[in-house]
Amino acid sequence: MVKLRYGSGDDGTTELLGGVRVPKDDPRVEALGALDEVNSIIGLARAVTGYQDIKDALLRIQRSLYLVCVEIASTGTPAYKRTVNEDMLRELEGFIERYEPEVRATSEFIIPYGAISSTILHVARTIARKAERRVVSLKARFDVNDVLLAYLNRLSTFLFILSRVVNARGYVEEEVVRMKDVLDRKP
Repeated sequence: MVKLRYGSGDDGTTELLGGVRVPKDDPRVEALGALDEVNSIIGLARAVTGYQDIKDALLRIQRSLYLVCVEIASTGTPAYKRTVNEDMLRELEGFIERYEPEVRATSEFIIPYGAISSTILHVARTIARKAERRVVSLKARFDVNDVLLAYLNRLSTFLFILSRVVNARGYVEEEVVRMKDVLDRKP
């Protein structure tokens, strides 16, 4: 059994891959934190959904997110390792193509609501978008893999589609806000 290490970050620093110590508010640590959040909430969605195919797809995503984290944790260090590749992106795009036909196209805003797993997937989507923004912030200081950014962009799309699929399969009617209603509203 691996012994848990603790206490080394009491000074407000943490260790990236390759042994490089950085402040805990380093943009790489911020990105890793957001990626950890999205991975955890995807695990919650897996735990509560009743659809095995969705559980399987989400597990694939969770495993891929560890590769995303390895790349982020090594960015700007001598141990840099490009782990996110076109195959991962294609797999995610394949999931999108597989599930998108189950829901109708819409130009309306979908209110996050419905089945518990659907609502959790909406939360996962918002955290995935936050993770993407954190990684975009890294581009100002580091060379960031464009495929990694594309992967995170597709991830939020996939989670949005899955949230809608779960509701559709459960015959939960989506609640929407029409753009016209928003634009025509008087203050």
